[in-house]
Amino acid sequence: MDAITVPQTDAVNQMDLDFRLNLFPGSIKKAMANGNKDVVAEGEKPIDKFGSSDLWNIDPRVIEVIPGYNTRVKNARYKEKVLLLKTNMMEVGFKKDSPLSVIVVIDEEGKQRIKLKRGHRRLEAVLGAMAEGKPFETVPCVIVKDDIDEESLTADLVLSNNGDPLDPYATAIVCKRMTRWHPDNHAKIASKLGLWPSQVTDYLLLINGPVEISNYVRDEVIAFTLAVELLKEHGPKALGIIEQSLARSKAAGKTKLMPRFVPGKVIKKAVTAAAPAMKAAIDDIKKDKAFSQLSPANQQKLEEILEQFKQAEEAEAKLNADNPSEEPELNLHQEEV
Repeated sequence: MDAITVPQTDAVNQMDLDFRLNLFPGSIKKAMANGNKDVVAEGEKPIDKFGSSDLWNIDPRVIEVIPGYNTRVKNARYKEKVLLLKTNMMEVGFKKDSPLSVIVVIDEEGKQRIKLKRGHRRLEAVLGAMAEGKPFETVPCVIVKDDIDEESLTADLVLSNNGDPLDPYATAIVCKRMTRWHPDNHAKIASKLGLWPSQVTDYLLLINGPVEISNYVRDEVIAFTLAVELLKEHGPKALGIIEQSLARSKAAGKTKLMPRFVPGKVIKKAVTAAAPAMKAAIDDIKKDKAFSQLSPANQQKLEEILEQFKQAEEAEAKLNADNPSEEPELNLHQEEV
């Protein structure tokens, strides 16, 4: 009775991207009048029709999951959540304040079908509880009549999960699907999904990049933010950098990519931390009588470094003036603590 579990493979990325919805609205009245006669077991008393007060009470076995629609990855964290929900349902039942959201459609044979819109983990949990002997004749459901076009249903994957947001990989898949209706318009996609345009840009950068990198993010081998950072910094060479970094991580006994194993990261961190001391040292060198004895080329190099510090301080000062904040200002004369 468990809901369908699709194993994660390297091909899942393309299947997620190719997924399409082709639904035709059906009759709620006819679908509810059909009851559960199509799924009732031998010797079980059928429900002639599903009833409604504020909510519809529907046999969960009747509710069909749309294959490929939900972009959540069925990893260990997903299964743990389903197990927690199932355990709770075994003890206290299905909470009426968390109903499933369903839509009614007509299939190619003209049959009324009840399809799940929201609540994939809850449906999987209740079916699992039933398989273990917990009696659930019906569960509370909300039937959605509006906003059931493909674009609205796609956006709903993000909008309906504010309490437990989709992980970055799943959100990136949704952003990619949204480009079917809003190609090259990250601001429009952002407004549809309740995100910032820069977030959409980052999600699309990931999902449009090498499939190996998005799979690493999907499998939580590398953090989304680090993957995007390396894609921006290294472009086509990002995958090679990540593979090299993973080899370093594995050699150190780590299963996930830690930033410190990325080539150059340790040096960059050290340079950033040492920047205030570097500027102070160069200032002292300039004041030293021996400065004039340096070659003109070396004097120019030091002057250029100081000029970069000066420009950075001026840019930071302007930002602080335009956007006053209680946060401390950049100070290249003082080491961070």
